[in-house]
Amino acid sequence: MNVLRLDGTELAYSLRGRGPDVTLLHGFTQRGDAWDEIAIPLARSHRCITPDLRGHGATMITPATPISLRACADDVVALWDSLSVVRSHLVGYSMGGRLALQIAVAHPDRVSSLVLLSSHAGLYDHERSVRREQDDALAARIALEGIEHFTAYWESLPLFETLARRRPDLTAELHARRLANDPAALAASLRGMGAGVMRPKWDELGALDVPALVIAGADDSRYLAFARRLGAALPDARVEIVRDAGHAVHLEQPQIVGALLADFFREVDAP
Repeated sequence: MNVLRLDGTELAYSLRGRGPDVTLLHGFTQRGDAWDEIAIPLARSHRCITPDLRGHGATMITPATPISLRACADDVVALWDSLSVVRSHLVGYSMGGRLALQIAVAHPDRVSSLVLLSSHAGLYDHERSVRREQDDALAARIALEGIEHFTAYWESLPLFETLARRRPDLTAELHARRLANDPAALAASLRGMGAGVMRPKWDELGALDVPALVIAGADDSRYLAFARRLGAALPDARVEIVRDAGHAVHLEQPQIVGALLADFFREVDAP
């Protein structure tokens, strides 16, 4: 594990492989190593960068350090600068997908391609307000009940039922990783990076003229609809629906998702 020291943040990240750069951004409650089953084989042809985002894993922040999509986007760009990355393929899952969009919209010249898994570009009006209230309430619950109770609740959500059923071998490991998160930092991440606080970016997607791949699990009906909407809004995008997978599509079907990414990057990297 490597560390980049920034103002108020010690950003932990892993670096493996050589070749064109690929940056993979994890989802809420996860860490950079959630990508290991995909990043390890991908590192045969690419340099894979997997940070622990603010509020997660081994990344350390001070109590005064803000956690927001913009702040995390700045972290990723600073990490690229420290590693002399000119352009990177950018991959994001769920919360990480929304962060990837934040980066791509603000820094399109730094993005070789965009891959979004189980993601959307923001919510509007009443739905956004309701989601913000829900996220604030859940953040308060984390602080009140502690990481053990929150983790049990999070893992019981219907969103992750297919993951528990298809990957029982991974359940204990994911549980231990979630318990290792700092509850105060995790709550701050939910308040600052939740879908309820994100300014919708649907109207800005038409300007993202980079190759894009949008992936969703066939059993995740809500994000299946988002995937098709993203595919229609991005100028140069294709949508891939993965069978026998739900929301955590990269964990439920890592070999299939890994192959999709490898083939896509091969096309983009070709002269």
